[in-house]
Amino acid sequence: MTWHAVDALDRAVDATRRFLFPFAAVRWAKLAFLALVMAGGTAGASRVGSSGVGVSAAGIGLWTEISPAGTDSVPILPGAEPAGSGSIPIGVEGTLGRAAERVAGLDDALVVAIVVGALIVAVALAACSVALRLVFYDALATNEVALRRPFRARFRQALGVLGVTATLATAAAVPAVAFAVAADSEPTRLFGVSTGGLSGLSTVGTAALGAFCVVFAAVCVLGSRLTFELVSPTMVARETGVLAGWRRVWSSVRGSPLDVVAYLAVHAVVAAGVGFVQAVAIAFAGGVVGVVALVALVFAAVPLGGLGALVGTTAGGVVLVAVLVCAVAATVALALPVRLVARTYLIAFEVSTLAGIDPGSAPLPPESAASEE
Repeated sequence: MTWHAVDALDRAVDATRRFLFPFAAVRWAKLAFLALVMAGGTAGASRVGSSGVGVSAAGIGLWTEISPAGTDSVPILPGAEPAGSGSIPIGVEGTLGRAAERVAGLDDALVVAIVVGALIVAVALAACSVALRLVFYDALATNEVALRRPFRARFRQALGVLGVTATLATAAAVPAVAFAVAADSEPTRLFGVSTGGLSGLSTVGTAALGAFCVVFAAVCVLGSRLTFELVSPTMVARETGVLAGWRRVWSSVRGSPLDVVAYLAVHAVVAAGVGFVQAVAIAFAGGVVGVVALVALVFAAVPLGGLGALVGTTAGGVVLVAVLVCAVAATVALALPVRLVARTYLIAFEVSTLAGIDPGSAPLPPESAASEE
């Protein structure tokens, strides 16, 4: 039988070479931007919830630090304490007390509004990232790199992809959380809920429930991956929505499950190789930039009065920050071409595998699609 994922390895090399070369500065700049910000794998969907939680947790932590436990714990502003007195002036204490009361008395609706706003921003950014991945498929299919027009055209499709992957990610987490709560009911007692644990189940029953949770989560993760890697290019090639794209892909792969297994195995090897190449490129670029930055700091320290002045003076701090920002930007700029080639090859491999399974669903140029057949 034909292993489409294995055959796609060489075809992806040809597709990458035709897509990226001959070199054109403007074209590479656009593609580098896409490679830097577009969604990869299931990252776009899985970070939506974590981003919102992170924002809300940071806000709650900040309010906890600002809000005093009582009137005796009013924070002292730097410079507000008179020398030798050890007390806070009455005016300052009253002002700080009123400010602390206002912060502590924030309405719950405001907290909810902040959390909801953070979630909306996170979802919008994730949708933009997914839309830019679809824009990359457009460029691969037409061999013309455009950003604004295809972004607007693909944003609704990106929302569909994001909705499906977010739903699958949530579904994958629910059984694991439920099993953990049932196995140890202590966390639920904090909320006044008693589950009773799994004390009524035998060891075999507990193991079976745990195995079911693992298998269910694995199926959800697989569905999320296939949505990104096979359904998304099908949506672009056939100008359809996520459900219609799933029906097309399912009708193509359900008769050859071994092709899917081979694809996942080969994809894991290719992704590991791509990750290794990118790590080496970043390490090399970081080493070169680090040496140059160190030399620049040494030369900058001479007029400031020595290396100690870089830390102990305002001018030295400005120099440190400027060199750090330039070093990070230079590292990203040097490693970005390698990232572009690696990401392009990985996506070309996914699309070439899809072209082997269903040539009509792969967003490839006409000459590439003909060669796939």
